[in-house]
Amino acid sequence: MVQRLALMTVTGAILWVAATASAQTCPAPGDITTACSGASCAKLTVGSASGSSGAVTVSFTQGANDSQAQRGNDDVAAIAFTVGLPGTGTDAPLVFDCTNGNLADGAVAPSAAIASDFNVVVENAQCTNRNRCLCPDETAGQQRDNFVNIAVYGPKTLPEQGPVTIPKLPADGVIVTLNLKAASSATAGTAIPLHIFSPLGAAKPTFAANVSIGDQSACDVTATSGTSNILLTDGSFTPGVQPIGCVGDCNSDGTVAINELITGVNIALGSQAVSVCPSFDVNNDGSVAINEIIAAVNNALNGCPTS
Repeated sequence: MVQRLALMTVTGAILWVAATASAQTCPAPGDITTACSGASCAKLTVGSASGSSGAVTVSFTQGANDSQAQRGNDDVAAIAFTVGLPGTGTDAPLVFDCTNGNLADGAVAPSAAIASDFNVVVENAQCTNRNRCLCPDETAGQQRDNFVNIAVYGPKTLPEQGPVTIPKLPADGVIVTLNLKAASSATAGTAIPLHIFSPLGAAKPTFAANVSIGDQSACDVTATSGTSNILLTDGSFTPGVQPIGCVGDCNSDGTVAINELITGVNIALGSQAVSVCPSFDVNNDGSVAINEIIAAVNNALNGCPTS
């Protein structure tokens, strides 16, 4: 199961902390000015999917053997990264399933190899003590992030005493799967980019992070002398059949929840503005009538209509 824990963020990067039996001297990673190229690169790859919902894989490959035990990008033990959904726009056309303000189980699913030995943390899974996340209560003024922050590190379970052995990520394979849904605001047939943020690409959103990797010696090995040690490959999601005309679907996730029905009633009573959830105002008259509330209730009970 994905852990929903808050990680420290410093200057936009998610930090991971590892313990080793003895102190290590780590080279300073420095600023990244050049992309990784050639066979020596570690690789982080986002896959592609299509439809009204789909599974997007995120895969990692260790770098080439550098003959240094537990050091370098061939012995990566932890990785932190942000995938934009997309993270470069003002809205979020891709969403995750949520339950009671948290990511639903399986929304971000670790592979079997990762789940057995590593912790997987979705830093922005829920909005406790914050005003934005992946599963916001928009009636309380919280905002939906259009990116997902993920950190993977081990060991999954710390010993009660004695030295800690830091496990190395698998040589190659899927680390997590993002089970995404196309919101009703997405345009069918138009690919939505899934972007990994780094200093060399588009500017990352506030509270997102540039990719970073650490080795078994607890050293940051994201870059060497300004050159990145990890090659990034973006993916895409192409919406197919979309929920349309879904009265009461305030956050465009294809469903109508109880809190959204309450919002509609509040708009009808005049205690909230129509702008809080325009989808209730079917006839665009600037108000919410009883027939529009009934339509939203039907969508909550029977699901949103589809094209």
